[in-house]
Amino acid sequence: MKYENVWGAVDKLAKINGLSPSGLAKKAGLDSTTFNKSKRIRPDGKKRWPSLDSLNKILEVCNMTFDQFYNLMNENNAISETQNFVPYVKFSKIANNPIEDAKVITDQWGKIRFPDTVCNIYSVEVDVDFFEPFYRRNTTLIISQNSEIRQGDRIVVLLKDGRVLINEFIRRTSSSLEVCDLLNKDIESTITIQNIALVNRIVWASQ
Repeated sequence: MKYENVWGAVDKLAKINGLSPSGLAKKAGLDSTTFNKSKRIRPDGKKRWPSLDSLNKILEVCNMTFDQFYNLMNENNAISETQNFVPYVKFSKIANNPIEDAKVITDQWGKIRFPDTVCNIYSVEVDVDFFEPFYRRNTTLIISQNSEIRQGDRIVVLLKDGRVLINEFIRRTSSSLEVCDLLNKDIESTITIQNIALVNRIVWASQ
């Protein structure tokens, strides 16, 4: 793990969230100067690394895993562009999209750049008001089709009747999926497994 790569990944994370390094720090509840270039060298001239605590905070607010951040650190500018684009569609268009072999078919979708080379991810642009203030219009969601889903994860649930839900995952039983509302975690609901076409995890969201 190289000093330059770690700081480069912080800068990239800020950029893909439409922020400056200062803006990223504030978004994570840190001092706005935490990631300033002037803070990356100590008064004695030695290199200053970002603290693990500050990295954890920016990953949390950007809904990014450490594996994805590690990919940012090691992303080679010479990598083929096809490895840095993911399928993209507007939220209002996903409901009737074909599903085969338990995966959304994305062949006819557009593409957007995303700094992660993990397979089986796609992106959705929120073009409805249902999910405010968590996901406002024009928010881009990066969704994984093969990530393990844990309690507290935000998920996209595609139902067989064409409806698409975004909820917080609680648990899954042999017969049902238990979720809670994004706005009010006290509002829980149960979805019968036989009514579900797919459940995918939201791994990142622009703000």
